[in-house]
Amino acid sequence: MDGGMFTGTNYQLASKMLDYTTLRQKALASNLANLNVPGYKRVDVSSDFQTELSKAVSSGNMQNLQALTPKLAVDPTASTTRSDGNNVEMDREMMEMNKTSTDYEYLVRYMNYNYQMTRSAITSQGS
Repeated sequence: MDGGMFTGTNYQLASKMLDYTTLRQKALASNLANLNVPGYKRVDVSSDFQTELSKAVSSGNMQNLQALTPKLAVDPTASTTRSDGNNVEMDREMMEMNKTSTDYEYLVRYMNYNYQMTRSAITSQGS
């Protein structure tokens, strides 16, 4: 095993992914809120986070994993499609929001399952 439940790689990874999905939902909501603002540029979680997360997991370096924090950045892949300079596409944002909600829900279920298993192990030992 890779350490205690709250210090193990899987728990730390799930925790970081919860941070990511939470920030991503905020970014997507901001994009939708600014859909009609001229010149607004789409934001998303920086792709550096996913790159660094993959490196930390591959190397098994828990300190690097724990130090990671997702950050927002202007999305360089979003192209300006409107004459007012705004590059937010409502269909894309809604699709990404649905996907991110599903990811978040899965991660919360995973964390809850682990908490329940730990609680069950603790209470069954006391009997």
